Amino acid sequence: MKKFLAIFVIAGTLVACNNDADSTENAKDSLDSVAAEKKDMIDSSAEERKDMIDSTTEMKKDAMDKLDSANRKMDSTIKK
Repeated sequence: MKKFLAIFVIAGTLVACNNDADSTENAKDSLDSVAAEKKDMIDSSAEERKDMIDSTTEMKKDAMDKLDSANRKMDSTIKK
């Protein structure tokens, strides 16, 4: 979150210090590029978190399957 804030501060500073000779098109392009960078950063972060959640879920599912298998094996041994 601090990175996002820092980038917004830098972008705000660049816009505030903009030379009057520059056109608004340059400012718009600058803001568009900052927005695109932010979007890419957020998307990659979301993808990393999704991958982590998926792998954790898969590990827990495998652990539960092993536990169920051991319980079934124990039940079949007790019934005999």
